[in-house]
Amino acid sequence: MVDLTNTIRDMKNEGWENYRQIVLNSYPQKDAEENVNHAAKQAYIAFAQDITAAAFEGVDTTPLEGFDADALDEILGLRAKGLRSCVMLPVGYRDSENDWLVNLTKVRKRKEDLVTLID
Repeated sequence: MVDLTNTIRDMKNEGWENYRQIVLNSYPQKDAEENVNHAAKQAYIAFAQDITAAAFEGVDTTPLEGFDADALDEILGLRAKGLRSCVMLPVGYRDSENDWLVNLTKVRKRKEDLVTLID
C-alpha cells in the first residue's frame, strides 16, 4: 500500500515510510494466527462502514458469521491469495411482502445494558 500510494502520488511520503518500518518491525515477527486475528479485526472496521454506506443508499445488509469459512475459502480460492474469510455481508433489498419478521416489534437491549459510561 505504501508503494502504491507513493506511485500514485508521485512522491515519497516520510510519514508513510516511517509507518512501513513500524509494520515491518512488528507484524512479520508475530505468530501467523495473531496476524490473521488482527486482519479480521481490521476487516470488521471496513465491514461496519459498508453496512453504514449501504443503509445510507437504502440498500439492506445483514452480517453473517457461523458459515464454513474453510469451504468458502476453497470456493473463492482465498488461501492461494494469502487470504481467509471471517464474515460475509449479503446485500440487497428486503421483500417486505413475504418477510414475516418485518412488522414484528424490534427487540433490542437497553443502552444501559450495553454501554459503560466512564466519568
